[in-house]
Amino acid sequence: MYKLSETIGNAVDQYVEDSDVVEIGALGLQEIGLDFRCGRILISVNENFIAACNPRSIEYYGGWEYIDSEFKLDTPRYRFYDGEADRVYSTIKCYRTLLQEGYRYEDGKGFVDSSGVHINETQNKTSQGD
Repeated sequence: MYKLSETIGNAVDQYVEDSDVVEIGALGLQEIGLDFRCGRILISVNENFIAACNPRSIEYYGGWEYIDSEFKLDTPRYRFYDGEADRVYSTIKCYRTLLQEGYRYEDGKGFVDSSGVHINETQNKTSQGD
């Protein structure tokens, strides 16, 4: 049984790697519509999914416990959430919008523009009329 679980886990890891995912931590979750307590997530625009290593956090703090089971897939290391579910779709959409606006995610910083300026600093300058 352990060997089967390990084989599945390795296949899932390869799928994640091939899916061009971005891992987003607490600094960045609020910009895509989630509470920072949701924990680290993996997001793939290309494959239209979000995966969580600790689904209890995202389900409790993000309200994702209300996502129907047909949009969830559990594997040994992750719970995958299909982008067809409304809550997941809106998070992926926010992420996609930030990318289109020229932001990228940097671990430990959050979303930054091409100059490395954090999104909140950019928005503050815009709202102050600079």
